[in-house]
Amino acid sequence: MPHDFRVYGHLAGLDELQLKNCLAHLSAYECETSGHVLDFVHEGGFIDVDSDLEALLPLVGPSARGVIDIINHQDWEMHRCTLLSGVLTRTRIDLDNALDTAYASERRS
Repeated sequence: MPHDFRVYGHLAGLDELQLKNCLAHLSAYECETSGHVLDFVHEGGFIDVDSDLEALLPLVGPSARGVIDIINHQDWEMHRCTLLSGVLTRTRIDLDNALDTAYASERRS
């Protein structure tokens, strides 16, 4: 069964307390940690990811960095959120061009 809504997040530069707080806050997501990195995923129905991300910001420090992709299959759109220096920016990406955009940002890293 296809999922209408997907969220893929990758946060790095988190200390143990930040990881613990993020895991508690993101309990509705599938989460995996490795060292100072947190990956989280949601695939299914719509969730209030905007509120989740807004509440996540105070839990991470200014050294945290990451990327969160929000894919809405019903509206055929994707938003890429980038966390850097305590600021979360959001860019809309046409799903038809999503792979090109993803690979372009990987090459810049």
